[in-house]
Amino acid sequence: MPERRLLVIDDDRMIHTVMRATLEKHGYKIHSAFDPIQAQMMVRQVRPDLIVLDITMPGGGGFEAFKRLQMLSTTSQIPIVVYTSMPPAEVTARIPEAPNVAHLAKPSPPEAILSAIQKLLHDA
Repeated sequence: MPERRLLVIDDDRMIHTVMRATLEKHGYKIHSAFDPIQAQMMVRQVRPDLIVLDITMPGGGGFEAFKRLQMLSTTSQIPIVVYTSMPPAEVTARIPEAPNVAHLAKPSPPEAILSAIQKLLHDA
């Protein structure tokens, strides 16, 4: 199986460090974006197989990034793991669960993150 490319969009650099350490051991190639504007550039450059998105970035940028990704035909089919500290009911109210969207609470153990990714990519 070819190497899967994951784009992690989060303003917390520690999240990127943990994701990279956890997921590269399982054969995933990790790319990082630290804000929604950088994320839009990276999506075009990397063409990720999956996106891990923090929706509680400053300025509400995560919700806007999610909407843009879902609206564009080139990105609407990319699975997204919404990884956030926002209460689950609030997340579900704004981002309904869908076949290519998973919700994960911050913090979650690395195994839970890996499991959500594998499930969305059908790598499990």
